[in-house]
Amino acid sequence: MIKVEKLGVFLSSINAFFTQIDGTEVDIDTPYLNNNKTAVGYDYSGVIKISGPLQGCVYVSAPSAMLRAVVQAMGETDSSITMLKDLLGEMANTISGNARTEFGSEFIISPPHIVESAPNVSYLPKDRQSYITPFTWRGHKAVIGICIT
Repeated sequence: MIKVEKLGVFLSSINAFFTQIDGTEVDIDTPYLNNNKTAVGYDYSGVIKISGPLQGCVYVSAPSAMLRAVVQAMGETDSSITMLKDLLGEMANTISGNARTEFGSEFIISPPHIVESAPNVSYLPKDRQSYITPFTWRGHKAVIGICIT
């Protein structure tokens, strides 16, 4: 399992994503370990599979209301489900893309896969645990899930 100190790159990436939208920083709560028998998440999740020397996945899960608020903050009038899913994919890509700078070019990331609700446990290795980091932006709660070895 990845060392907890290495989670910082994911958390600073999510903070940078939101700061770039409207200058508002996210409140990051305490990360905790979750067994992978049930995934933690909200209405939609953007899942990125990771391969190379590091294996596993990273996901961002958020409620529709938060995604709509982000779309509005960006000045976008389209708040369709397609737009919300695209936004979530962008968020997941930003987080894992920034992680490549920390972990190097062998940190191979897939395009984001957007799923409804928390990621299906098939994405999460059953024999491991995930670090779940809750965060809040403008009163909206969401999570980043990291399961990498």
